[in-house]
Amino acid sequence: MTESAARSSTKALIAASLPRRYRAEQRFRLYGRAAILLAISALGLLLFSVGAQGFSAFSIFRFDLPLHLDTKRIDPNNTGDPKVIAKAPYRALIQQALSDAFPDVRSRRDKRALFGLSTGLNVVELRKRVIKNPALIGTDIRFTAPISDDIDLYLKGKITPRRFITGKGDLVIQQPNPKIITLAAAPESLDFLIAHIRQSRLQQAAKLEVQAQKLRDGLKASNGQVAAAQKQKIEQLEHKAKTIRNAAKGQTLGLNKNDPSILLGFHGGIAKAIRVSAGTISVKPLVRPTSLETTQNWQALILDLPERARRITDQQAAWAEMLVDHGYAKRRFNSIFFTHADSREPELAGIAGAMVGSILTLLATMLAAVPIGILAAIYLEEFAKKNRLTDFIEVNINNLAAVPSIIFGLLGLAVFLNTFHMPRSAPLVGGLVLALMTLPVIIIASRAAIKAVPPSIREAALGIGASKTQTVFDHVLPLAAPGILTGTIIGLARALGETAPLLMIGMVAFIADIPKSLTSPSTAMPVQIYLWASSAERSWEARTAAAIIILLLLMIVLNLTAVFLRHKLERRW
Repeated sequence: MTESAARSSTKALIAASLPRRYRAEQRFRLYGRAAILLAISALGLLLFSVGAQGFSAFSIFRFDLPLHLDTKRIDPNNTGDPKVIAKAPYRALIQQALSDAFPDVRSRRDKRALFGLSTGLNVVELRKRVIKNPALIGTDIRFTAPISDDIDLYLKGKITPRRFITGKGDLVIQQPNPKIITLAAAPESLDFLIAHIRQSRLQQAAKLEVQAQKLRDGLKASNGQVAAAQKQKIEQLEHKAKTIRNAAKGQTLGLNKNDPSILLGFHGGIAKAIRVSAGTISVKPLVRPTSLETTQNWQALILDLPERARRITDQQAAWAEMLVDHGYAKRRFNSIFFTHADSREPELAGIAGAMVGSILTLLATMLAAVPIGILAAIYLEEFAKKNRLTDFIEVNINNLAAVPSIIFGLLGLAVFLNTFHMPRSAPLVGGLVLALMTLPVIIIASRAAIKAVPPSIREAALGIGASKTQTVFDHVLPLAAPGILTGTIIGLARALGETAPLLMIGMVAFIADIPKSLTSPSTAMPVQIYLWASSAERSWEARTAAAIIILLLLMIVLNLTAVFLRHKLERRW
């Protein structure tokens, strides 16, 4: 084969392979874009799920009740002594304000439920307010305090959806019995309630039938007594489902504990429906209406979750609705979340203590890690001789950067607490532990920044008579400062989000006060999030997500600061 023929054959092969190579390149680009889209989607899903849960914690329903600070109960002798004022029965004053808002509540059981609308720690805030300003004694004030966490969740629609439906037509009182009131209305006015109850019961029956079918499918793998017990359970479920379906077909529907709650509001009162039929509805007064005359202005409130399945009773729901209607409860910005430390009551818990603890811990980390890390990087890069010892040190620094953070926590527990007996759960100890974890990152980043300075800078400084130390500190270090600063900020941002090392040194304790110094007992934001996430009450979910949002914002600010400084101060050689 001649040389020209060989060249022609090679060109033909290359030309034939080009479309395949182009397609491979296009696939590679497509994979890259898909990976970026997947990462952005995962991040968006994370932010959406956290935001959807957490934003409700930034607002809270608060009481706005008129309250009389009776002189006879607070300071009967007008002594003005803070010790006397502090012993006053403030709980009774708050309970009196609630009783005045609902004068019809008389039984001990109902009063206990009514007083449960206010958290017990509101007494502490009222006491502090009066001690701080004794001139309030004997006057009428507005009692502004957080409502209980369960009522707050209910009013936000987190416990069960609240559906308000405006009634149509007249509502006529037929039997004004003190306990049960029978109301008459046009048949079409109550059709939506009957349809909703029937639909709910059919859904209950369908769920029971699904459970029975699953048990029936599992009978093949069972034998003996297990099979007999399953058959009995299947018969019970099917019988219950059949009973519910038959009850849904009746002309008169009596509501039971498994049905959704239906509350009717009319004439300034609220009543619970207990029996519904075409044109007639029987209700039990929860907040007695001011009049029993015929009305056209009535409203139905449907709570889909049955009363037995939630922590809020229908009576408490009625009181909460009345508080909102009368302006005694208002939704406001939750300043407590940003000004208070942790609390046993979710409505009074805040992140101020954890945030200050994180700042103090980060300050101790910075003071301990940054100078040592930068000096170590300068020595290893500029002064240390290249031998086996320095190679061993470099390998270990690189390995330490990849060590799990909990190992540093164990080291801090053994050295700082057990050996030197430093204060447990203090920002100083937490900062030292995080400094150990951050040191390798700072050293590696600082060495890279110092190494990036061109050798000509060093040669020029040495050429004009500068010493090695002057060359490093007066010429090299200022030029490497942007890279060192960027690496340091990224290392501190990582330290801000660490939890495991702090758990090992006892910063998991419940701290109800804002720390005042580096040795005060405190916690940190990641640990606070961990504590709230492990709490059983549902109210902590929103506060956990809100704290995560704040921590993410702090991390984003630190990382954006690092990016800004890198672009602002970076020099290209």
